[in-house]
Amino acid sequence: MAEAFSNKVARAVGVVTTSTGASIGITTNKITGISTAGVSVDDLVDTGNYIAGTKVSSIGIGSVFVDRDSTNTASASSQTVKFMQPQILYTSPASTKTILIGGTFANNTNGQVGLTILVLDQSTGVQVSIASKIPVPAGSSFVISDTGKTLLEGNDALKVACDTNGAVDANISILTGVN
Repeated sequence: MAEAFSNKVARAVGVVTTSTGASIGITTNKITGISTAGVSVDDLVDTGNYIAGTKVSSIGIGSVFVDRDSTNTASASSQTVKFMQPQILYTSPASTKTILIGGTFANNTNGQVGLTILVLDQSTGVQVSIASKIPVPAGSSFVISDTGKTLLEGNDALKVACDTNGAVDANISILTGVN
């Protein structure tokens, strides 16, 4: 396959389910007392009770389990928890290497939003953040620049999550067909 440059865009990225009244215990992976409507396995958990990148691992009745323990030193009740659903912005074609050259993520709202950019390594099933909870002020953008390149192997995916519904427009530049 010949090398080729291209752009991929996504409009109004950000799918968020918010639940209030949550209870989170001391160093626990369980959030209770919430509505789970709209919550999915692998959603990112956005609350001060867990470190960035914490994901939903299973869903119960009025509760969710996550893949990390809380950072709480005391139980916390009446908490607001946001569940952010990462959206796939780009998937590298099978048997093809792709380099993420750069990207711009524009805030379309009147307030600051938190942006997370993830890479899913399909061969290992591991998902990691390359930018986590980046504050993007109203009317501003976050730019991934030439300070470092990210290599995606075949079927690896670049995902975007935002803590505000439909708040971000994304534009990435990629080079496909790299040997």
